[in-house]
Amino acid sequence: MTSSQPALSASPRKMFFLAGEQSGDLHGSLVIKHLLQIMPDLQIDGIGGPMMKSAGMNCIHSSDELAVIGFVEVIKNLRHLYNILSDVRDWLTKERPDMIVLIDYPGFNQRVAEIARGLGIHVLYYICPQVWAWHASRVKKFTRLINEAVVVFPFEVDIWAKTGSKVNWFGHPLLGISEPSAPREEIIKMLQVGDASLVSLLPGSRTQEIYYILPVLLDAAELILAKRPQTRFLLPVASTIDDERILAHLKGRNLPITMLRGQTYDAISVSDVCLVASGTATLETAILGTPMVVVYKVNWLTSLISKFVIEAEHIGLPNVIAGRRIVPEFIRGDFKAELIANEALDILGNPQKQKTMREELARVRASLGEVGASRRVAEHIAATIQELRQK
Repeated sequence: MTSSQPALSASPRKMFFLAGEQSGDLHGSLVIKHLLQIMPDLQIDGIGGPMMKSAGMNCIHSSDELAVIGFVEVIKNLRHLYNILSDVRDWLTKERPDMIVLIDYPGFNQRVAEIARGLGIHVLYYICPQVWAWHASRVKKFTRLINEAVVVFPFEVDIWAKTGSKVNWFGHPLLGISEPSAPREEIIKMLQVGDASLVSLLPGSRTQEIYYILPVLLDAAELILAKRPQTRFLLPVASTIDDERILAHLKGRNLPITMLRGQTYDAISVSDVCLVASGTATLETAILGTPMVVVYKVNWLTSLISKFVIEAEHIGLPNVIAGRRIVPEFIRGDFKAELIANEALDILGNPQKQKTMREELARVRASLGEVGASRRVAEHIAATIQELRQK
């Protein structure tokens, strides 16, 4: 190296991660943990939640500040989101990391990608936006903003490659993570539910999802209980939601329901059927092999707009991966307690239907690759940083 060349190898190695919600916080934390084992001197800053912070990232903002969904909600929070974006721009301009890793959360991350590319920073997108649900023109616009994509579903490889993006697939990071803490018998004993039919309610991890989805799921639970009095209900609560917010919806209801913290996988694994808000939880439920009913609702204006923006035939990830409807979906106008309850009752009362659904979900799990994806992603990132520094 001549004296006129910059001593990149001697400068601190820096990265910036950005995850806008709880699932991204989990996936980011797993990669960060392995990265710091591979590159102990790596400085990692970014936006994330408690799991990424615990893994070793310095948070300049919390992902909770970004946890808004829907067109209307984003508009209401525009000023705050703009201030966070401004802070990210200032940090990237000053620190010039070797790479930024964007995790899901496409709306905000698209703006960050624009800033990073303008600064000549390598942009890697991990847990890529669900481009298969978008209009093709939006996909092409997005791929022009990133240097490479790391996808988690095998069918996504061709989608991103066709737009000209460099793309890799290392398997799905939830494999090996979405597992119960104990055998079924021990969990049943701990929950003290005997041999009752078990139904888990999973309304989501965002405040807005609790507001729009939980009341209808509780209505459905009451209808199920009326037809099957021995049924018991489990309600795993995300770490992002306070007990008070849940208890407000339970007040005045006489449901045999157990709230759980940190036991989502236990609840899903012992349930006969789960009523699940569309999102990561549907994939976790599929990996655990539990029959499910997929639901979702947002405010009426966001729902109306989504009809023109989202082109996917299915919304539930198990159906998207299978390429056909293997689990029922109730969204928008079909999101009604009666419809959801009737479907759940049909599953509970039909052993053959349960068996068929479990077999279909087993095929979905088998298509997701091998355990250890987060480690392989970290190894890829570490190798890429080394290559960038050698150029």
